[in-house]
Amino acid sequence: MILFARSKFKVLFFIQWLCIAIFLLPPQLLAITQASPIVCENQQLIFQADQLPIKDVLQVLHNQCGIIISGLKLPEDYPLTYHAKGPVLEIIKRLLRYLQAESYAFEFNGDQLSHVLIFSKGTTKNSLPPALPNYTGFENKNTINVVKVLDIVPDSQAEVHGFQKGDLIIEYDSVPIQSASQLVSEVQKKKNLQRVDLVIVRNKSRQTYVINSGLIGVRIQTVRIPEGEIK
Repeated sequence: MILFARSKFKVLFFIQWLCIAIFLLPPQLLAITQASPIVCENQQLIFQADQLPIKDVLQVLHNQCGIIISGLKLPEDYPLTYHAKGPVLEIIKRLLRYLQAESYAFEFNGDQLSHVLIFSKGTTKNSLPPALPNYTGFENKNTINVVKVLDIVPDSQAEVHGFQKGDLIIEYDSVPIQSASQLVSEVQKKKNLQRVDLVIVRNKSRQTYVINSGLIGVRIQTVRIPEGEIK
């Protein structure tokens, strides 16, 4: 009986000590044991946010998926409830619609979405960016910035006109284009026009298209290329 009582006392003491230790753990360490509200795996994104402050949503999205979203004008403590599961790009697009973002640009690191820059109305803080000055290159004066087509949206006018992956967009409505964000800006500014001209370079050959204003239907990325590629 004495041995049993001592063993029972040791067990109770250990449980009490363990509870105190857990209570004293820093919140950051405790948070590790909790399931993440955002999970990225194999180009799939699982979003399970319930009244989660938007500041935390953006931080977790960056930590878990390597995606930065900039341009929101929501207060940092704005509670976001959003549930979705599917391909990363599609889920992010749905999130942007949910946040009433009307215009935005995607930046990619290879095939990986890395940055979403939001401008326009709705829950955003960035106005449309001004057109960039004529680009003369970075540290290498023989290279220039252009916009590369990464993918074509099915059933879009880009598909109808025969745009291809790898096409380089260099002009929109006679305005030289040097970045993806600038192209988004020009499309937004001229969406009330009926028709616009668009110049692409394919295999070092320039081609001019007359298309409807508004959504083109391409996934794009700013790239730097040798200047001779578009001449």
